[in-house]
Amino acid sequence: MTRPQTWDWTESLTADPPSTAQQPPNWVAQEVFRPTEKGPDNGESGPEMSLAEFVAEARYESFAPEISDESESGEVELAEWELAGSPVQEEAFPSGLTLSPAVGATGEKEEHWDPYATKLPLWATGPAVRSHMLSPNFTVGELVTSGGKAADVARISPALVHCLQALRDRLGKPVTISSGYRSWARNVAVYRDRGSVPTRSRHCSGQAADISVAGMSGLDIAKAALDACGRDIGVGIGATFAHIDVRGKWERWPYASGDAAKRDIAAIDAHRRGLRTTPPTTDGSAYVPGGVPSGVSGSGAPSAGSLRAKIAQFAEQERARWSNGARVETESAMTATLQDYYRTGVGITVSASELQSSSWQGGHPWSAVFISWVMRQAGAGSAFAYSTAHREYVSAAKHNAEAGNTANPFWAYPVEKIVPEVGDLVCADRDGGGGCGGVTYATIDNGTAWSTHCDVVTSVDRVGRKLTAVGGNVSQSVKAKTIAIDAQGFVVPQQSGQTCRYFAILKVRDGTPSTSQQESGPAAPATVLDPDAAARAIRLNTSYAPALRWGEHLDAITRLTASPGSTPADATFANAVAQWQRGRGLTPDGVIGPDSWIEMVKVINR
Repeated sequence: MTRPQTWDWTESLTADPPSTAQQPPNWVAQEVFRPTEKGPDNGESGPEMSLAEFVAEARYESFAPEISDESESGEVELAEWELAGSPVQEEAFPSGLTLSPAVGATGEKEEHWDPYATKLPLWATGPAVRSHMLSPNFTVGELVTSGGKAADVARISPALVHCLQALRDRLGKPVTISSGYRSWARNVAVYRDRGSVPTRSRHCSGQAADISVAGMSGLDIAKAALDACGRDIGVGIGATFAHIDVRGKWERWPYASGDAAKRDIAAIDAHRRGLRTTPPTTDGSAYVPGGVPSGVSGSGAPSAGSLRAKIAQFAEQERARWSNGARVETESAMTATLQDYYRTGVGITVSASELQSSSWQGGHPWSAVFISWVMRQAGAGSAFAYSTAHREYVSAAKHNAEAGNTANPFWAYPVEKIVPEVGDLVCADRDGGGGCGGVTYATIDNGTAWSTHCDVVTSVDRVGRKLTAVGGNVSQSVKAKTIAIDAQGFVVPQQSGQTCRYFAILKVRDGTPSTSQQESGPAAPATVLDPDAAARAIRLNTSYAPALRWGEHLDAITRLTASPGSTPADATFANAVAQWQRGRGLTPDGVIGPDSWIEMVKVINR
């Protein structure tokens, strides 16, 4: 089975705002936005910043109203939005897909001219394939329809699809596309219908989409796109929609004018400045833990290569202290221990009478407090987001992974993406009293007060397909549990006899080799694909090489995978890729698709 992966590779666009005269009279700009601050523990929004304060802080930079021949005027975006009518928001289901190449007139200013020479191929996108899935939630038809008209021949940028899927995953609700691919011929026709000269459009290159999300303003969508796709995208901000384009550099523009336009630009610029700029990597580079913050006790920082081991060591130490569940939280003999968890872990003082009260304990779960204490003792220093709520540190680790923050060792991944090792955390949805909440990796950081639980992995048995994990406040104690893993080492999300699902792995990237990396060494058994899997890998690699442009780096890839002289059309190449994937904790299917390529390019480029 090919496991879904989270995409975080981005590109971008350039564009300018329309003049007031170009906007339909009923087009009202979004003028209200509400930046918030998270509360200390519960993740709820804090006091709103005034508009004047926010604009002053953002230091609005002027934008040129002129339209160049490389710009999006916004005129066609508005026209196509009107033609699209009321959005239909439908959920799609996962499906594999390989599109067939198509031919078309691609010369300068011909029907399918690519004004930016992206080299993206033309695909056959007629009625027979429009319902097929390009990603878990987007169909071919959605990406090739503009203003309600679908194209039988179209360009579709893989980077755009991944950006849109990442946005959809992050929001946890449908993203509606009103305009995707627009041929040059249609671009010219729409402009001329409005009495204007056509401008070069990224829609013609298959790199742009105009989108809406129920209940969100264009500004909110643009901010979410930056969060999901990274800092280097381009956005056009409408009242209830946003234009997202994947060109390779940052650009932004409003569809409003006057003060409303200035507010939108100030808001999106300020939001982008708050995002990290470090390029992503998972190369296992060493992390040197910081010291314990002043005011709290701790055991000091261990050496860089032992953070995972220290985390597991302290978890096991506490399991023994609690006799693996034999001691319980209200016992007076455990009061001092719990007080230390609270004081050292999250800086909270709790009285003995409170800790020995069953009613107080019932309203104050301390499992995240326990994890915070373990991290303090292990020497995580300021890198860990200590909290009484698991969702806070999982969200922080997710943001580290999405931003590629190599200065921080805590990165969170979907449970399907990464193999857990000793010292990592496995995180599950939790019954909050009314059944499982339904939290997912995509929604963990959306501000909802999710009920979750995480445990520390202390041993992994790949042969027995199980791991041992230790958690706090498990049956009012600290104890170990056994978690089933599959043959590749991935946690089985829905455990037998367990109501709520596992949704995330918090990986501790401290520079020490993982089991999967050790297994991929010279002495490791070779990964050999069966004939059907090898044939599939060859077919997909032959397609992905030009589509994702990794074929241009074939020499570097074959050196990395120890398969010199092989090509994407060789089974030897597919098997070598599968072996490399296995060592990275990825699904060893032999296919350098988008998710494997993003991991591979990090290693090649360093």
